[in-house]
Amino acid sequence: MFVFGTADDVFNMAVRIEENGKAFYTGAAQKAKDSRVKGLFEELAEMEDGHIKQFKDLRSRLVASIAHMVWDPEGLGAGYLNAAADSHVFTAEAATERLKGINTAEAAIEMALRFEKDSVAFFLGMKQMLPDAGGKDDIDSLIQSEMDHISMLSEVKNKLIETGTASIPT
Repeated sequence: MFVFGTADDVFNMAVRIEENGKAFYTGAAQKAKDSRVKGLFEELAEMEDGHIKQFKDLRSRLVASIAHMVWDPEGLGAGYLNAAADSHVFTAEAATERLKGINTAEAAIEMALRFEKDSVAFFLGMKQMLPDAGGKDDIDSLIQSEMDHISMLSEVKNKLIETGTASIPT
């Protein structure tokens, strides 16, 4: 279980989420046979790289200025983030290991959808812990990006279901 003690901890975890997403998408792209699926995973890996940079920038701009402003006297926000962290794929090794057991594009996309949904839940909780002037608009932008990823993945998944043409070798 992860325990969050500071705003820096929360931003570090956000960076790790994005790094693990990039690792998963890079691995999934390498396994994909279908050019649409491969292209989607490569694009998502690039987007995750951009999110890593955004969170690192936010962390460098905000952590020192908001550390004293985070108000969570009952620990509810920290408890929520801990629960979200416990249900998320938090290590690149775990994402890579799970990827080994995936043998269809549909299964890879399903895993990616779960990862993105977990990310949205974590980032919403993260946003709630920030003071109003503490980068909530930036977090909203990142949440929207993750929601866009869900739409992109769902669209390709639906096309694969309709055509049944994509696969990833075992």
